[in-house]
Amino acid sequence: MTCAVMSGRTKTTQEDPHSGAIAAPIDAAAEMAGECIRRRVIGSFTLSENFFASPVALPEHAHREAFITFVIEGGFREKYSTGSLVCRPGGVRFLPAGVQHADEIETELRCLHISSPPEVFDQLARQAVVPKRPAQISGVSTTWLANRLYAEFSREDTASSIAIEGLVLAILAEIARAESKQNTPSIPSWLRQATDIVESRFLERLSLAAIASEVGVHYVHLSRQFHKYNHCTIGELIRRRRVQYASHLLAHSQTPLAEIALICGFSDQSHLSFLFKRYMGVSPSKFRNVAGKDPAPVERTALPELQPVASLGAGK
Repeated sequence: MTCAVMSGRTKTTQEDPHSGAIAAPIDAAAEMAGECIRRRVIGSFTLSENFFASPVALPEHAHREAFITFVIEGGFREKYSTGSLVCRPGGVRFLPAGVQHADEIETELRCLHISSPPEVFDQLARQAVVPKRPAQISGVSTTWLANRLYAEFSREDTASSIAIEGLVLAILAEIARAESKQNTPSIPSWLRQATDIVESRFLERLSLAAIASEVGVHYVHLSRQFHKYNHCTIGELIRRRRVQYASHLLAHSQTPLAEIALICGFSDQSHLSFLFKRYMGVSPSKFRNVAGKDPAPVERTALPELQPVASLGAGK
């Protein structure tokens, strides 16, 4: 492991002992990426954990490589000529190479970047739909994969390299599935606003009537149109987001399960456990063990096969 001091911050590059590759020096464009905590090169992918200790606004810029970003803590808003995305904890953002964008980081931020030359994604595009524009996905199955990826990235055993490659490809598959569902009729602005309310305030005690009043439509009309475009009810989306947030706390904190249940708006620990198993396919304690946040060392076992989980836009 080598360290170089740049712009008053300690930057870390790391040789991956299992791939035999050494991370390239951090270039000028990457200077906008905050403090690099860890960095590994696995096959065609470069993974780096980056940290911003304070709010900052990054001016418009572009990257030579395509990026997948998993938000671990904090959040940021990214602006493009065609719109913007708000990236929150547990979310995964895809940014094609060469796209001009600016970032606003309002709080402390920690994230995992996965970058790769554009030709790698061009090859993948022959087999699946790869977005040509910035995209964000935040379904529970994607969060599961991203947390697994971060856990493997943090390990240094002989199996982590091949596991990382497989997980990156699995996340790309989720991005491709989400992109293939974008060919839907234009969503009314009031419905987009209602969806944003649920996405950003899912920990609050929301009601259908209150959301309808805020966006200026009748609650019956909101209920019908929400299900038509999002393929799930408002209550179902709230539950998914709460389970997703619970998985984030399980993977990145030592907060007790009973406390996580209260933080995430569940009536008690058993309620959380029931819904967590339903959406994630494993119990909360098993998920925490696999994510590497178990309080005591445990023997690593074969990972459970995920049950089919509906993505963001699908419901039962």
